Amino acid sequence: MKKTLSLVLLTLWASYSMACDEDCKRERAMEEHGVRFGSHLTVQACRDTAVDFLMTARRNMENYRAERLEGGHPAGMRNIRNFIEQRKSWLDECDEYLRLTEQGRVFRTEGMTERLFGDINAVSEELMNLYNNRHNPSREIAEVAQRFDTLFQAMDEHVVDLQLRGQMVIR
Repeated sequence: MKKTLSLVLLTLWASYSMACDEDCKRERAMEEHGVRFGSHLTVQACRDTAVDFLMTARRNMENYRAERLEGGHPAGMRNIRNFIEQRKSWLDECDEYLRLTEQGRVFRTEGMTERLFGDINAVSEELMNLYNNRHNPSREIAEVAQRFDTLFQAMDEHVVDLQLRGQMVIR
């Protein structure tokens, strides 16, 4: 009886000591890769950042595309580009944290993450081109609008995927 109890306790202790929670993964990643992660970075914070981008930031970008893009005002272009770049920076930071701690990617899969980052970069670049070269604004504005539409389509596909998996509920 003592041997059986000892064996059970040893097994439980071994499995507990081998388990690695988020703090353990963070410490291991910082040690292995020689990086420091901010204390604000957690899996939940990164998931919240991604959902915020998919919902709130999207609304802001849609409003700009629908109501302000056609006007071609330089300040608006600069502001929305800075807004997009700031969100991209947050998402990049989260993606690196999740990837290095082996907890996935910011937009669930590598393919979707790369696609969304590519579309974000394309929108930002086109806005910068439009801001710097306002010689033929109608053609450039159409190009920026198309880039926004491509980004929104990718965002829609990701949201639907998350909803089908039960990982996102919109109320």
